[in-house]
Amino acid sequence: MIASRGLRLLQHSPTNKKLGKESNSAIVLRKFHQIVASYSNQSCAATTTTTTTTTTIFPSVNGQFFWKNERTAKPVLPTAMSRKFSIMKQNYVQERVLSTYPGAVTNGELTQTVKEKLSNNGLNEQSTLLATSLCCDEVNRVLEHDLGQVYGAHFSMGGLAGFPFGGVTAFTAMAHHIPDGGSCLVVYGPHVGIDNDGNVGMLNRVGRKASGACCGSAAAAAGYVRSCSGKEVEEGGGATASASASTTPTMMDVMDAQQSFVGSLLLPYADRLEGDLKEAAVELPLALFDAQDKMMKNIVSQACGEVAGENGKIALLGGVQINTPGDDNSDYFLPLSFELRSNKNEILANLLG
Repeated sequence: MIASRGLRLLQHSPTNKKLGKESNSAIVLRKFHQIVASYSNQSCAATTTTTTTTTTIFPSVNGQFFWKNERTAKPVLPTAMSRKFSIMKQNYVQERVLSTYPGAVTNGELTQTVKEKLSNNGLNEQSTLLATSLCCDEVNRVLEHDLGQVYGAHFSMGGLAGFPFGGVTAFTAMAHHIPDGGSCLVVYGPHVGIDNDGNVGMLNRVGRKASGACCGSAAAAAGYVRSCSGKEVEEGGGATASASASTTPTMMDVMDAQQSFVGSLLLPYADRLEGDLKEAAVELPLALFDAQDKMMKNIVSQACGEVAGENGKIALLGGVQINTPGDDNSDYFLPLSFELRSNKNEILANLLG
């Protein structure tokens, strides 16, 4: 037990500072960190003393430690230990991202790779218009900002869950905004959060104590699909007559039209969301991507001719955004499709490899 070791943290000694030696408190704190590491899974507490107050160190439920100031009865996390825990959380979230979605890259890595590959294929930064079809959620603006550092302001085609609700009209309008002789980069896909505890489909948001659903629209759509379990589903997203009117989304319900479409377009993938809810949470954004990928490529096939010029090209980058908590963690992107097409919808190059 840590308490039995009679651990005492001393204040920094002015003499030690003058001599440039490691202070007593630094030595003891370093040893304390070693002890904490070896006892992190045990239920124990350690009392520490300074000249002004006594502080007791308690393990929290998840194995992390906080300091409780007995004068104020408030938890205190020392700066050094706070940084250590921050790094531990950051590494844990990163490992969770990469183990759950192998192939995911940070926003910075993605931006650099996209820039290099498009440049090698004749798309320069000045004449390439960035368009996105990403969910309305504010956490997704980070990727747009990162890509915007290279390609400037973006044209938005997306709505709830990332579906390109702007459709052919939005793509046509975007194409008419491309600089003369230029091309476009269209980035699309759903998103999913991973919180500090490693829960997929959840995210710790700024200013909120508890984590919450991310993507909320996707979670609601998955709930709708489960409510339709056992009912026949026709290709294209609509439920057949065997689905009751009470559970079939009303396509003309303008008060919640986008969410109605999200649920309907997810229905054909219902079998991928069956079984364990945690596994379904991992699969949900992948199923949504397949639905969105089909929709985006149908839009491009109809409106590609609006990209003017003999050399007008369309770069399509599709995948899953992975949102992580806090400012210390980078968001990630799992690329699932990266193609370069002509304005005749010919595939010129597969850039995913």
